[in-house]
Amino acid sequence: MTLVLDVGPSSSFEVDAHLATFVDRLAGDAAAGPADAARRRIHTSITAGTVPPGLRRLAEALASAAGDGPPRPRHPAEDVDTVADALRGNTLVVLDEFDVDAVVTALGALVRDGRRVAVTAADRAELTRLRDALTPAIVRSCVDALPAMSPAEQRELRRLLATATPERRARRGTQLPPAGSFPTVAEVADLCARAAGTIGGADGLLADVLSGMDPDRRAAVTDDARRVEAGLAALGPRVPGLWTWTLLSNLVHNTHAGVFDHLVDQVGQALAADERSRAFPPVTVQGSLGSAGVDALRRYVEFLGSGGRNRAYFRSQAQRDVQQVLRQIVVGGHPAESADDIHAALAHIELAERLLAIDASCRQAGVPAPRSAADLTELAAALSGIADAARAVGALRHDVLFIHHNSPVAVPDLDSAQHVAAMILEYDAHGSADEAAHRLDAAAHQVGLLTPATRTAPEHTRAVEALRAHDPDAYAAALDEIAAARCLSDQENRCAELLDRLRRNTPRVAEAWEAASAEHSSAYGLAWFVEADRLMSSLPGEDTVDVVLLLGAADLGVDRLLLTAVAPRLAAVVGPGVRQADGPTLLGVMQRASALVIAGRVEQSGPSAQVVHLSAATRARQSAGSARQDPA
Repeated sequence: MTLVLDVGPSSSFEVDAHLATFVDRLAGDAAAGPADAARRRIHTSITAGTVPPGLRRLAEALASAAGDGPPRPRHPAEDVDTVADALRGNTLVVLDEFDVDAVVTALGALVRDGRRVAVTAADRAELTRLRDALTPAIVRSCVDALPAMSPAEQRELRRLLATATPERRARRGTQLPPAGSFPTVAEVADLCARAAGTIGGADGLLADVLSGMDPDRRAAVTDDARRVEAGLAALGPRVPGLWTWTLLSNLVHNTHAGVFDHLVDQVGQALAADERSRAFPPVTVQGSLGSAGVDALRRYVEFLGSGGRNRAYFRSQAQRDVQQVLRQIVVGGHPAESADDIHAALAHIELAERLLAIDASCRQAGVPAPRSAADLTELAAALSGIADAARAVGALRHDVLFIHHNSPVAVPDLDSAQHVAAMILEYDAHGSADEAAHRLDAAAHQVGLLTPATRTAPEHTRAVEALRAHDPDAYAAALDEIAAARCLSDQENRCAELLDRLRRNTPRVAEAWEAASAEHSSAYGLAWFVEADRLMSSLPGEDTVDVVLLLGAADLGVDRLLLTAVAPRLAAVVGPGVRQADGPTLLGVMQRASALVIAGRVEQSGPSAQVVHLSAATRARQSAGSARQDPA
């Protein structure tokens, strides 16, 4: 598909719909120079899949304006107070009849709107005249080079400046450590209670007794408590009704102790029997052998072991007694015949008998019986863990009972043992009242060292003071305040960091943006003055410029439309009394693309600015109508 763009009464050129070809058409035959440099840079962007949005919109506008049908509908004319307003909804704007003062006003409106404007011209004198006429407010936002910051960092800085509050600005320079650097509220509350001696009841008595014990004796009791904690932890979570915890509680009360010990022995013997049976082929017993059948097998094994032989005639009594039993046994897929087969059958029978005995003991102890030999290992591990925990609890009960000649602490059941063990370990971790007070003071010192004194926030100071005062409520309140203040402090320090980076190469812009933040305005724009040839020779990166303000546009050729690759919006300035040059021009293509025309000077009385959506087709019809009305 090709597009024919009429830019004059007798000249036209074709633009391929493919963007790369479109760029080649705009660049023309330039083999070197700014247009060729821009063309090569844009080709690279297109190949990388990042087409400049301004260039794409220009191509789309030209494509929609082409064709033989009626011109596409235009928006009705409307008054626009500033050029910034016009550029919010239009990507191509012609500022017609704009003198220097009008351009200064337009540039000031764009900067106040937060736009990053590239002010450019083919003639350096145009830039000099405009720069000399700028107001001090705009001069603060002028730069000779773009800020050495990424677009994302610029957006972040502008957002932080726009949302700044006096409370947040007061945070500049302060530093709040991460939440994990502070002791937890629960830990501080426990230490404060210990330091104040307000732990009452049995726990307080236990703490008093432990503090008066010989260090070696206290270490032995602490080891007992650690073994209790480890043994109970090995049993897993304490779920009501779980058989492991129920059995352990019974053992602590000395219930089922004999049954438990017998069950442990049975399981150990069954595991040994299972191990022996694995050395033989698989055995299948058809029907029940009964005790007589098992006895017959054992006598036959003894007969064979003493030198007896399996005879076809004149069979021994042992052989005649076992014949019926052997017909019920299959070893390795064949009937049992040899001594090895009989041994395999007896190992299988022994394991089955032991499993039956284990089933009976499990019912007595309230333990789930193993469904097969494969469950024996798991049952043995569970019983071993219960035995270890029971021994640990027993040792703790004994030591606590004799911890003092008149010990006030008792461990009558599993719950008490678990609680006493926890309290002993808690004491070991935090110590006595004096030790707790010392730990609080040490924590206050460590928290105070988390940040330099010159950067300490008031909330941080209040947390340190609460630790020194042994006040858990004040400490909890300080931590809540720190959590709320940390976000403000981080934001303000990040804002200060980005401002310092902006100030290094564009100090006036940093000053202007900071002033805009203090005044709660949106003037976070900048004006970059750069010659057109230099701009086209080195196109800036993506999303670094919002608007290109092109001065002296009446005499420029279509190659300058490559400047649409710089920013999504292009505003072409035509001075008062200047008329469009003949031949293909930038203004001609912009008119064909239905650019918005803003007239800056009107002869008759009325508004000082007028917005007109004017296409080439509309202007042609108006010119034809004027010719018919004029007899000359």
